[in-house]
Amino acid sequence: MRFNLGFFLGEAVKNLRLNLLMSITAVTTTFICILVFGLGLLVSAHIQSIIGSVREDVSVEAFMPEASSQEVDSLASKVESWPEVASVTKVSEEQAFAEFKDKYEDQPDLYEDLDQGVFPASVQIQLTDPDNANDVAGRLKQEGFTERNLSYPQQTIDRLNSVTSYVSWGLYGATLLFLVASVLLISNAIRLSIFARRKEIEVMKLVGASDGFVRTPFVFEGLLQAFVGASLAAFAVIWINLLFVDWSHNALPYVPISSGAVNAFSTLILLIVVGVIIGVIGSFLSVTRFLKKI
Repeated sequence: MRFNLGFFLGEAVKNLRLNLLMSITAVTTTFICILVFGLGLLVSAHIQSIIGSVREDVSVEAFMPEASSQEVDSLASKVESWPEVASVTKVSEEQAFAEFKDKYEDQPDLYEDLDQGVFPASVQIQLTDPDNANDVAGRLKQEGFTERNLSYPQQTIDRLNSVTSYVSWGLYGATLLFLVASVLLISNAIRLSIFARRKEIEVMKLVGASDGFVRTPFVFEGLLQAFVGASLAAFAVIWINLLFVDWSHNALPYVPISSGAVNAFSTLILLIVVGVIIGVIGSFLSVTRFLKKI
């Protein structure tokens, strides 16, 4: 029998109407699955974008509390001769306090009661390559500095990677659970459709209908259920991303969150494709099991 797209779609829509409640449940579960998966992608994309921005700041800062100006000058002269170092900037206690005030000029309550000496003098080291941050930090530790007295990109990158790992794995774990639930629910919805039309299917088989011809409308039914749920979730993810970027620019002005971290179109397509695959797998498994019993 030839492939008739209009016939198969019509049959799929009819099955959806006959099992409306189960279809809504399958759509909802697919929506939640794809939404959680999409949020995981957003978290990962924005963290990677922040890491990229942090890596552009190729500096290592060595804090020297209670150090004299001669000690600061001595360290700066020594570090300047290292091959990994592009330039060195000395920051006095006064300069550090002034920079803090400039940075938080809209929040004077943060520094009104602070003493100037609370900010130690430091040496800011610009690197020729951000990958040398760990090497320079190691050499500074040999000079007597501890991890607490050093600030460099790799520290921030390691922390961000750690946070990303925990959050992403948590979201992907939840996605896996909802994915299994989506496949099972779509499979059950298709099974109900098959049960309601079992006599019709038996007649079709008797008159020579192939397994593929019988299976196709039900596969389309699962595909439509998943497509609706995945599409709604995909657009919700893109909308959430836009809201988050707008919110972060006001609430987190010093965090480098970029609107370009997430490619809206590719993310949209990916989420919908994943959802459709879920629907096809669920419906295909259900119909195949039924046809084996005939």
